[in-house]
Amino acid sequence: MRLIAPPFIALLALTTPVAAQNEYNINVPKDIVVLQSTRDYAAALAGAKQAAARLKRPLQLAGNQPNKALGLSASRAACAGDGYDYPCYTPRGTGNAQDSDYVSVEFSNGYEGFAKGYYIVVAALVPPRSADLRQTMARIHRAYPTAYAKRTTVWFGCMH
Repeated sequence: MRLIAPPFIALLALTTPVAAQNEYNINVPKDIVVLQSTRDYAAALAGAKQAAARLKRPLQLAGNQPNKALGLSASRAACAGDGYDYPCYTPRGTGNAQDSDYVSVEFSNGYEGFAKGYYIVVAALVPPRSADLRQTMARIHRAYPTAYAKRTTVWFGCMH
């Protein structure tokens, strides 16, 4: 038996904020907090280690290493374990679109609206124009006054 909702119920479901949060396989807007960008991975890694210490936040590199083909890649074993060919890179937040408050090195090509070819030191991924963004920026600006938030999207959905 197939259940069909009356038109007004369907319309209500499409216009409520909860409906948007329940969508899957979509790009979700996020603000990504950037501390540094450089074409030099060693400089980005040094900056990320320093930022983690200064901000008292964990450094999470996700096992990524520089890679000539993609900029960053997980190891062969990690790519295979996730069902991908090597090299593979999953930008922060991809898949679950989860907000995060840790330091990482990401590759700019993985993010919509970013200049290509840069390693970026990221301090947070938060909802756009949110209280979390304002609080995060206030905390980060004490140690990194030139830090900025840039709007992008991250994938929320199936990864295969």
